[in-house]
Amino acid sequence: MRLKGLAVGLVAVVTASCLAACSGGSSVTKAGDTTAASDSKEAAGTEGSKGTESSEETEDSKTGGETTIKFGIHVADPEHQESVTYKIVQAFNERYQGQYKVEFEAAEKSAHDTNLKLKAADGSLPEIFWMDSAAGPEYSEAGYLLDLSGFLSKYPEVDKALDVSVKEAFKDKIQYGLPYQCNVEGFFYNKEAFEKAGVKEPVNGTTYEEMLEMIPKFQAAGITPVAQGSTDTYAVWGFLAAMDRYGYSDYIHDILDGKEMFSNDNMIKCFEKLEELGKKGAFPSNMSTLSYFDAKTNFEAGTAAMLNTGAWDCAELDEKMGDKVGFWWGPVFSDSSFEQKRAMKVPSAPICVSAKVADDEKIEAAVYAFLEFYYSEDAAKISYEGSAFPATNYTGIEAADGQYALKAVMNALQDNWESPAAQPDQILSSAVQTQLYDSMLGVMLGNYTPTEALDKLDGQLSYE
Repeated sequence: MRLKGLAVGLVAVVTASCLAACSGGSSVTKAGDTTAASDSKEAAGTEGSKGTESSEETEDSKTGGETTIKFGIHVADPEHQESVTYKIVQAFNERYQGQYKVEFEAAEKSAHDTNLKLKAADGSLPEIFWMDSAAGPEYSEAGYLLDLSGFLSKYPEVDKALDVSVKEAFKDKIQYGLPYQCNVEGFFYNKEAFEKAGVKEPVNGTTYEEMLEMIPKFQAAGITPVAQGSTDTYAVWGFLAAMDRYGYSDYIHDILDGKEMFSNDNMIKCFEKLEELGKKGAFPSNMSTLSYFDAKTNFEAGTAAMLNTGAWDCAELDEKMGDKVGFWWGPVFSDSSFEQKRAMKVPSAPICVSAKVADDEKIEAAVYAFLEFYYSEDAAKISYEGSAFPATNYTGIEAADGQYALKAVMNALQDNWESPAAQPDQILSSAVQTQLYDSMLGVMLGNYTPTEALDKLDGQLSYE
């Protein structure tokens, strides 16, 4: 079913692209259909395609000197939007100067996703690329991705540095990807806002009932309890662990296999809590018009007590708030029979490698050298310096004195609460994932009842 979805998506995006360019049609092929791919690349070349330029640059690199490979990334400005990855790439280029070089193919996420579909269709995928977790299995089934088990066998030190769980997250018949980073998600809180409202700071184990008691105290102090926007629909990270505390990871695969439904007693209880938070005024009154970035600005300004986000914001929070920042896994629930000591430290989206890399020894060597460096202890240190959590398990790397937000997250991790193998939304197909966001935010805004929101999820799943 997923393979069919990818094929339909590829047909749509290629057709739209061709119509826009007023050029001839391009057939969608699986990896290995070199005739159609070659024709598509030739046609793209006549239009000045960026993908073709990338292929030509790579081909030139094989004639001598540095071997250049492309890293497709999901932001338009890697230096500022994914600064840790940017610094790792620069460190690699410096170390292997004259031998290997990595260059970014950068585009914001929606354009990046579209570009990957186009490039998969015409055989011009970058050698390495960030991919949305929901799309990985589809590209793997279509034969576009390299099996990285060979890389792990060749570099056992990297294999050891990656826990089994983070590798399993991107394994479906083959090891089609390796984690880009680890996502650590929950609620950052403003210590000064808690003090102003006379509210005790939350700790791991603070209950949902105690969270409800905070709301009127914050309101009386003129403080929004939880900074939250809805225009960036994916911004629900802090609430994903709540789903897991109602057993989501225990039965999601039964739901996907048609043996269970999203609209079950446990998920209804979970969504009722989101609905109640909205009705009690936990979120800003203009939540429907706010973005994730607006919510973060309000939190940093001290007008909101808590922010639902992840550790990727640590560096910014340190800069804007200093030692006023704390971190909390979110509330535990007395009406759930499932384990409550559930955190959210999960592998983020995968880094994938084009299957065509295996066709050229020099390119493959360059890709393997980069992956070895990306998952090295040196790269892990760069990650921590940038307040990001690497996918690797190296120990003894400490946060610096001024990394208050990172230290707060690391303190929460010391409780060793169990995390799911994968982020709850990333298990889903793109369409069901989108509906999950809509359902969660719709309940928080009061647009759907919990039952309506979950029925929408079941309806979307039934289409696949």
